[in-house]
Amino acid sequence: MRLFNCGDWRRQAAPLRIRVPLLASLIIEQFDQAGWLLRTRCLPIIICALAGLAGHALAAASTPKNVAADRAERLYDDFPAGTDAEGHEGYNAAQKAEEQLRRDFLGSLQNPQKNAANQTAWDEEEAQLISDSLKYGGDKTLDAAAMYWGVTHLHLPVISAEQLLAQASAMQVADQPGAREFNEYMAKYLAARFDSLNKLASSYHSAIDDIEGRNVPLNLADLQAELRIDEFVRTISKSRPF
Repeated sequence: MRLFNCGDWRRQAAPLRIRVPLLASLIIEQFDQAGWLLRTRCLPIIICALAGLAGHALAAASTPKNVAADRAERLYDDFPAGTDAEGHEGYNAAQKAEEQLRRDFLGSLQNPQKNAANQTAWDEEEAQLISDSLKYGGDKTLDAAAMYWGVTHLHLPVISAEQLLAQASAMQVADQPGAREFNEYMAKYLAARFDSLNKLASSYHSAIDDIEGRNVPLNLADLQAELRIDEFVRTISKSRPF
C-alpha cells in the first residue's frame, strides 16, 4: 500500500491554486463589464433590444397559419407516394393540390371580402403558400399545382413567357366566374419561372442563345422534370411502394 506523500498533495493542489484565481478574475471581469454597461447606460438599451427581439420571435411563432393554405399543403404533403396509371411521378398529388387551389381561388373571387390589410382570402392563402415555399426545405404545394396545370392545360412547347400568357388568356373555359382568372394566375406563375424551367430538360439556354437573343422553348419535359423534383422533395421521408 502506497503511503500518503505530502509532495503529491502539493503537486495536485498546484493546478487548483492556478485555476481558482483565474476563475475569480473571469467573474470579476464579467461584473466589471456589466458595471461599465450600467454606468454608460448601455445595459438597459441592450436588455430592451434583446427583449424586443425575443418578443418578435415569440409573436412569429404564435402567429396562426392560414387555414386554407394549411389545408392545401396537408392534402398535397400527405398524399401517398407513387405514380399515376401512366407512370408519371408527382401527377396524382399535384392534381389534388391544383384542384384544391382552384376551389380556393374561385371561392375567394365569389366572396371578395377583405381583411384589415386589404387582402382577399386568396391573397392571404397565396402569401402563406409562398412564405412556406421559401423556407428551408420549403413546401412544394403551389409549385406542383402550377406544373400540373401547365402539363394538362398548355399546348407545349411555348417559345416565350409572353406566348405562354397569351395562350392562357385565349383558353376556352367553362362558364364559371373566375375560371379564366385562375388560368391566368397559373400562367403568370409559370411565366415567372420560364427561364429556370426550360433549363431542366435537354433544351436549355446557352451563352450563344443569350448573346443572340434566342428564346429556348418551354417543353412538356421541362414541367415533368420539375414535377419529379417536387415529388422527390415531398416524398423523401415517405416509404415508396415496391
